[in-house]
Amino acid sequence: MGRITMNGTITVDHTDGKIEVQDNMIGAYQLSLSAYFKSVFSVSSSYASVKIVGGTFRGNDLGETECIPCSSTPDWCKTFFLDFIPGDGTILEISVFDYNNGSTAYKIGGTRIKAEEVLKRKVVEVPLSNSLSNVLSCRLEKSMIGTEKGDLMFHIRGLDMNNKEPGPFGLGRSDPFYEISKKNPDPDAGGGESWNVVYRSKHIFNNLNPMWQSARLGLPELCFGELKWPLKITVYDYNRKGKHEEMGSVITSVEEMQNRISIRGNADRMQALPVTGRIRGRDLNTGFLCVLKASIGPPGDRKTIHGGRKVEDSKLSAWFCFSLLVLLVLLPLIVGLSIATEEEIKVDRTPLTTFDSYYEDYERDLNATLRGGTKSGYLAGHHTSDPQTKALNWLTTQDGGSSITTNSTSDLLQRYAMAVFYYAMDGDNWNQNTTFLSDASVCDWGSSYGDGVTCNGAGQVTSFRLFNRGLTGPLPNEIGLLFSLKGIYLSRNNITSIPSRIGSLRNLEYLYLSRNDLKTGIPESISKLRNLQKMHIQGNPLLTGDLDPLCDNVKAFFYGAADCKKADLICSCCKACS
Repeated sequence: MGRITMNGTITVDHTDGKIEVQDNMIGAYQLSLSAYFKSVFSVSSSYASVKIVGGTFRGNDLGETECIPCSSTPDWCKTFFLDFIPGDGTILEISVFDYNNGSTAYKIGGTRIKAEEVLKRKVVEVPLSNSLSNVLSCRLEKSMIGTEKGDLMFHIRGLDMNNKEPGPFGLGRSDPFYEISKKNPDPDAGGGESWNVVYRSKHIFNNLNPMWQSARLGLPELCFGELKWPLKITVYDYNRKGKHEEMGSVITSVEEMQNRISIRGNADRMQALPVTGRIRGRDLNTGFLCVLKASIGPPGDRKTIHGGRKVEDSKLSAWFCFSLLVLLVLLPLIVGLSIATEEEIKVDRTPLTTFDSYYEDYERDLNATLRGGTKSGYLAGHHTSDPQTKALNWLTTQDGGSSITTNSTSDLLQRYAMAVFYYAMDGDNWNQNTTFLSDASVCDWGSSYGDGVTCNGAGQVTSFRLFNRGLTGPLPNEIGLLFSLKGIYLSRNNITSIPSRIGSLRNLEYLYLSRNDLKTGIPESISKLRNLQKMHIQGNPLLTGDLDPLCDNVKAFFYGAADCKKADLICSCCKACS
């Protein structure tokens, strides 16, 4: 038997104790719905609602799905989370409505079904009460397979999408939108691989290079909390009657999306995900998807992240005639503007990562030094005992894993930067044997404990993790050359300063330098780390400076920990001050 307390906590009594489930907690199971309407002549905007009417948690209203306009086969994105105790007789009441006229909802049908039966069979298809030809499909499964929690904040842009509606004289353009589907853990009742839609973007009118709105989705909904879980992104050409035409798809994962973030502006085809579609019976490239952002933050309000009926979507049919009339009047102007602006789309470039002059100048100087034999620019003026000189000598005389004549300068610059890091941190005296400075790729440099360097799919360093390894000395400016770096995990060492070029790491999200010997002030360039999510620099009692310029630029979910109880270290956005 369950009871609901004043603070929203549901307490369930058992012979072996009590279980408390907070009303804002993600449930142990997730439910997804789809339907097929055969007897409904026209369904403008259908949505479903779910309630628990039997069992321990009876009386709980789980909410509603979003409305899907003009579809007789709606596949709702909304994911319902619920807890139930096997054997307690939990019954779900699911109702489906037609919101066609934009003011009142007509009930298409409903059903009641035992949650345990759905869980056992994974997928259950049941007829709706008003008509046996209207079928509801329910899928219930465990909500977590991996351990990752929080929300993925992502932003996607399409490039060079295949045009499905060229129209007269080839002046027309498709109206693309995309869906993200996760692979189901178990095959459906019919057998074979199946996918469940978890997100659907809005369509962009008349554009083959669409810049869709940024979005946010919980990792349990998106990928069962497993960052490597297969996801399918499918791009469609929107049709007002619901007969959307597929433009192409790509199978990816959250992990790959994070590794594919654009690094050369918002049209980086080298980093983009290639989209494949059917053209005249053949699988061909039909465009690209640029990942402009894919960062993980703390979980938000699940009621506002995704799902829930939207009234404005359901008014489509009421406004259609008026919109069509306006479209006919403005069509020549719209076509002209779309042609003129097809390749030049104004967007906010603030969150995107670009090369700064430091990287470009250093790359030029390294290239000149390697080709000409004389140290140039940033590589000139160093003493023979400096880390930069040692790294250059290693690169040119000892490194069997690089070829000066065949490797790109950017690859050599990355090996050089990591070698400078090794020598600057007194790598020869670290307390754990490592494979640093080996002939292998820098992506394979690490220690017998399994920590070390992590790279993305393009072979670019994204993090290095060396806790309590005896790293000693100032962090070198050359780590600013690792433009894809997202994580610095170097706590419990003897590092003495933060480099002035830290601001070049525009992708940096995690900075862990707690329990070191940081003594000098905070560099001004740290304010440029706009994507920083977590910063741990506590345990450095001699560190002084002002972090408020950083506080002015980081996002609301930023978490900082520092020794900010003392007067000479200021950090108004730090949530943990010691």
